[in-house]
Amino acid sequence: MKPKNKKLSFKSYLLIIFLSFSALLLITLWLFQTVFLDSFYKAIKTTQVKGCNESIVSHIDENDLVSVVKDIEQQNAMSVLIYDSSENIFSPIYAPQRIDDRHNTTLSMSEIFSYYKRAKENGGKITVSSKDEKSFDNKKPFQDDRFDTLSPPPLENKGGEYLACASITKKGEKEYFILVESMITPVSSVVETLRYQLIIMTVILVVISIVVAVITALKISKPIAKTNEKSKELANQNYDVEFSGGTFKEICELNDTLNATVKELKKVDDLRKELIANISHDLRTPLTMITGYSEIMRDIPGENNPENVQIIIDEATRLSDLVTDLLDISKYDSGTPVLNKTVFCLTDCIRGIFYRYSKLVDSENYHIIFENDEDVFVCADELKITQVIYNLVNNAINYIGEDKTITVKQTVQENKVRIDIIDHGEGISEEDQKYIWDRYYKVDKEHRQAKIGTGLGLSIVKKILDLHNAEYGVISRVGEGSDFYIILDKKNCDE
Repeated sequence: MKPKNKKLSFKSYLLIIFLSFSALLLITLWLFQTVFLDSFYKAIKTTQVKGCNESIVSHIDENDLVSVVKDIEQQNAMSVLIYDSSENIFSPIYAPQRIDDRHNTTLSMSEIFSYYKRAKENGGKITVSSKDEKSFDNKKPFQDDRFDTLSPPPLENKGGEYLACASITKKGEKEYFILVESMITPVSSVVETLRYQLIIMTVILVVISIVVAVITALKISKPIAKTNEKSKELANQNYDVEFSGGTFKEICELNDTLNATVKELKKVDDLRKELIANISHDLRTPLTMITGYSEIMRDIPGENNPENVQIIIDEATRLSDLVTDLLDISKYDSGTPVLNKTVFCLTDCIRGIFYRYSKLVDSENYHIIFENDEDVFVCADELKITQVIYNLVNNAINYIGEDKTITVKQTVQENKVRIDIIDHGEGISEEDQKYIWDRYYKVDKEHRQAKIGTGLGLSIVKKILDLHNAEYGVISRVGEGSDFYIILDKKNCDE
């Protein structure tokens, strides 16, 4: 039993891809907009507070210090305190002129001393959140007469979490204490709002993903499915099928390719049927002749004569030639033939072929003319080239004109030699010329017995010349005859 195909359809696969992408996008949004939002906000706020503190330190002894500090307070919603801490009593250099509506920015001196002391303990700078006072390093020794009698109180919670950055800097003989404080806006309400938005976005994205995936899959998969169904018809040898549809370039190109394939397959199938019919005819004719004459010689006294025996021999030879040609074509198609190239005289080869037609010339008044100016040598497989010329001459005899004249011309063009086999017969239309090299192709579509050969000559000629990488072709006009030509290299390999 044939196992079922358990692979996903294109529609299901595309749907899974869209949903997976949407899920990944939503998970990322959920993580960054809810889980990590508080951490990101605090990290950004901490960096902002530190940056403002460093900016004030860089302007601490400049004339525009006050304007710089005011700009920082207004743009970043922060409170800034600057003291001269060189003496026993801190002298304020800058203090906020108002009280923020959200929290009280006025610190007691005990709180300021607490920040100062902890900054001293931490190497001159500290950033602290009201929820993370344990981060102070209290192991370092700290001695300052100003704090011997002062016990710093814990940092107050002023109605929310706040962030403070304290630093101590020296300019010449003076020491400055800078404190930048900012309220950390609660993000719980923002997170809750984002959570509801993300729930709505999740539903919307899932619905959109499903709709888009289904529409896209249908738009893409429908023409593919249609092409697949027609391909199954093609597999059942239905060559009337036509591939069409699809809006995408690749699918249209695929359909065009399949249509071209259908056309070629149909042509091959027609040629196959014609080949079988013609071969059957050519096999049946000599077999019928052999059987008929054998029965006559057996049953009728006096018919066992040399003439009847010769007919049987001729038909058997013809049958043998047909089988040999079929085997040759099979070998050429499989790529097994190996060329045995040698340097030989092509002119003498053609002269030798002409001797085979002496009986035909004498008995039926054929005129086979060979025109040449010099003896030419080529490097090729002599046996196969002889077969090529022999088959071309046979083809010319089978379609010879009323003048019964065939001309073979040998011309030399630089390092090439060209052989033309010319007849004055029916000629071949331009449309049919590209098919004449196919085995058993008939221009008139009516099978007729060849005078000489098996009817497979041109197909064998093509196979042999392709093996030699030689040029060949035909020049023909209907009613004027045909000129079959081949072009070989003149002695183009080592002797």
